[in-house]
Amino acid sequence: MDQLRRSILRWPERQRSVRGRAGQPHPGNIERKRQYCRLGDGDRREQCRAGRRNTRRSAGSGKDRGRRAPLGVRSMGGADGAARPTFKKRTTMLHRLDLSGTWSFALDPDNVGLSSKWAATTLGDSIALPGSVDEARKAPASSAITMAHLSRRHPYVGKAWYQRIIKIAADQSQLYHWLYLERPHGQVDLFINGIKIGRDESLSTPNRFFLGRLAEGEHTVTLLIDNGRFEAVGDAHIAGDMPDVAHSKTEHTQTNWNGVVGSIELHSAGGGIHNLAVDAPSRHLRICMDLEAYDTNAFWPTFWKADATDMVRLSFSIAGQDRPVVEEHAVSISSALTSLQFDVELPEAAGNWDEFDPIVHSLVVEWFRDGQLLDRAETPFGIRTIRSQGRHILLNDRRVFLRGTLDCCIFPLSGYPPTDKRGWRKAFETAAAYGLNHIRFHSYCPPKAAFEVADELGLLLHVETPIWAILGADPALDRYILTEAERIVAEYGNHPSFVMLTVGNEVYGARMHAFLERFVEYWQAKDARRIYSGGSGWPTIERANYVSKPEPRSHRWGEGLNSRLNARPLETRTDWSEWVQKVPMALVSHEIGQWCVYPDLRAIDKYTGVLEARNFIVVRDDLAAKSMLPLADDFTFNSGRLQTMLYKEDIEAALRTPDFAGFQLLGLQDFPGQGTALVGVVDAFWDEKSYVSPQAFREFCAPTVPLLRADGFVVAQGSAFTADLQIAHYGANSLPAGQVTVTLVDSNGGERRKSLVDVEELKTGQLHDLGPISIDTTDLPDGLYQCVLSGNGFANRYEVAVFADAAQRTLDIVGALDATTLERIEEGATVVFSPSPETIKPNAELGHTTVFWNTLWTKGQAPHTLGLINDIDHPIFSLFPANSHSGWHQWALTYGRRALDMKTLDARALIRVIDDWNQNRNLVLLAEVKIGRGRLLLSACDLTADNEHLVARALRNAVAGYLEDGSFANAPSASVDELTSWWEDIRA
Repeated sequence: MDQLRRSILRWPERQRSVRGRAGQPHPGNIERKRQYCRLGDGDRREQCRAGRRNTRRSAGSGKDRGRRAPLGVRSMGGADGAARPTFKKRTTMLHRLDLSGTWSFALDPDNVGLSSKWAATTLGDSIALPGSVDEARKAPASSAITMAHLSRRHPYVGKAWYQRIIKIAADQSQLYHWLYLERPHGQVDLFINGIKIGRDESLSTPNRFFLGRLAEGEHTVTLLIDNGRFEAVGDAHIAGDMPDVAHSKTEHTQTNWNGVVGSIELHSAGGGIHNLAVDAPSRHLRICMDLEAYDTNAFWPTFWKADATDMVRLSFSIAGQDRPVVEEHAVSISSALTSLQFDVELPEAAGNWDEFDPIVHSLVVEWFRDGQLLDRAETPFGIRTIRSQGRHILLNDRRVFLRGTLDCCIFPLSGYPPTDKRGWRKAFETAAAYGLNHIRFHSYCPPKAAFEVADELGLLLHVETPIWAILGADPALDRYILTEAERIVAEYGNHPSFVMLTVGNEVYGARMHAFLERFVEYWQAKDARRIYSGGSGWPTIERANYVSKPEPRSHRWGEGLNSRLNARPLETRTDWSEWVQKVPMALVSHEIGQWCVYPDLRAIDKYTGVLEARNFIVVRDDLAAKSMLPLADDFTFNSGRLQTMLYKEDIEAALRTPDFAGFQLLGLQDFPGQGTALVGVVDAFWDEKSYVSPQAFREFCAPTVPLLRADGFVVAQGSAFTADLQIAHYGANSLPAGQVTVTLVDSNGGERRKSLVDVEELKTGQLHDLGPISIDTTDLPDGLYQCVLSGNGFANRYEVAVFADAAQRTLDIVGALDATTLERIEEGATVVFSPSPETIKPNAELGHTTVFWNTLWTKGQAPHTLGLINDIDHPIFSLFPANSHSGWHQWALTYGRRALDMKTLDARALIRVIDDWNQNRNLVLLAEVKIGRGRLLLSACDLTADNEHLVARALRNAVAGYLEDGSFANAPSASVDELTSWWEDIRA
């Protein structure tokens, strides 16, 4: 019988099997023997880590528990040299076989592979792993076009088979083996020599399959990966119109790819070190782990009964120190599972991990039996604490303000997240360059390399289980969520950057509150190394350390033209104190911004990988068909400048809110899905766009930001511009007393006003009120000025528009094009045609802001426009100050107005409206055209004499001055019939 049991676990031949009573193969017998010590035993992890809140566990087992294991040798690397180890190390038994390279391969779109026993045959095709079916172009090419997201060139959803031969050397045949797949995608079934060993379906962590012992010689490893089989992780909305939106698998971001990426290895060892957890709130560390002893004898295991000496060696590599700190502990192995806990004191040289000084240490754990190395585990760690205190989040007891963005798993070249540090360094260094200190992973968990890079850069990571779904209705999904959370923490929990954990994004369901309360309560009790919340965005639950809400932002879903920055001129008095006071815990604003920019059509050629930007190509071709393609770069640049202004105000509103915990942008990076949501100031490749530099963005998004609270930024000449000065300071240390310089600079860079504000010491972690400022505008000409605030390593600026409150000049304005008016123009009159909005057919809903998210996904929510292009070379703009892009003062020109669609009339656009790229209408607010010997100015702005707004009156006077002194030398000509036909076409 012993020989039979050994042969089962060392089966060298594909066709041999264990026979059941009916004489048929019974793979379940093999599965039970191979899987008896699989990962995922959450109860054991709980027992190991419960010491922080219940009883201290020792390094022993049975009766020995309750006492700390005996200390062997502790080497602190001192000048007197390290003591010699108690246990002498012998030749290692460990092996790690790299399985990357060429694998045999077969697609199984008709689902015949299982019934045809493909695992017991040789597959006919080949593929390179790590990699995906899309990258290998194994599926037929697709020409499908959608505006919803990028297009996969070679999409495939279904079963795919992967196979390769491995060779077990003689010195490995007595070891136990694990197959390690760092990041597969879909349900994975594993076969060894044609016999099914196990199944896994994690979207968040590596898949590890325990193979037991394998006999010397060759063995066939076969993977069946089904990317059509997942739990319902992405069925987000009860309306049923948003399936498959979780970023762990959606076509809108990383795509639903099939394959394996990252490390693919066979690990071989004599025993197992599992669930290694490092709790390092100070230099006094607590180390927990499980030792798993393997034994093939099902009836009378002998491993832990043997007369042997076991020892665990802990080797701490301290950053900046040449010699490790080493401890050796004798341990008692009296069962298959030994849960250990060690308390370790590190020397003063071990520094803390922090946002500003991210010091990372490492720990190597080795398990020796009679001097023979059975297993080895290594992990990074950082000494730090993260906790919530009232409405604040404290990192190492210093208040931190989260300046975050979302990572939605957008990697257009590969279609999946990188597993190397180089790929993540590009993303994270870009985020840091733009002043961010925080990344939220929306409905997915990244691979190990992301945590490693964040550790190095001092970024704070918010991780979610891979769901955007309804909770409490699907028991399988609920169990899957809990299991994924356990695996995520077990796999990545030692990384100091991993500071926040939630279930997922914007969850739903009548039972969601109870589910989330249990989730948060469980993790708070189990693991104090991070802070916890329920669902990102909503709901608010009582047990959460922090909550995120979508209300503290300038534009909320469904507000349309009633949102703050569309409904009234810019002021910076608004903050989110009302929402802060509604909850007793730390509040983070959810997905602020979502301001779109026009597609950068030059980026089309960058999509050289598995995804093609066919949505961009549709836009390009539509512009070309409408003879507007030469405007594409201006559309991108000008909408981008407005987008940056909007992000500045959203971020500053958060910074000027007392007791606010931070914000999460959506997003710094373009989002290519959900209708094409180009909300980033960097593109989908994390590359800088043309309209804002990282340095400029950091003026209002940094650890220290000077702020102005003002009632408005349009000032009548002779009046004072007044505001209250604040500084939001969340730096590493307090700032010494000094001065803030307040300078008013004109459009040529000339200094017009300057004053100094004395500042006392600025303690970190606070919003500081510095009192009022006042700038006299007497004798300043009409213009746009920059109020620049600068000080000790910080600067910020605000645009202030100054206009003379001058008398209204005469204009010949008409609201209709009747025969008399047309005749008058044709004979040489100069006329302004300014129809009222209700007389124009509805086209784009005009707002001051850019589009929110995008009109396709929001089903046409207003506004539908992306800002203005001012023809600043035109003489009018020598009389009316403006930049080429929208200015805050131009709100007065767009509010309540409807643009003119110039689709059939050739006119020179003086103020052009950038339309939604799904429509690309030729829209203007101000244009000019010659009619016969006359001149016609077309205005959708309200230039009537009874418009009392200072900016509108200034534009009216500029138009009057131009019409009096200028010419239409550069304006195109049109006939009366063409003008009449155009008006008949667009009027209501």
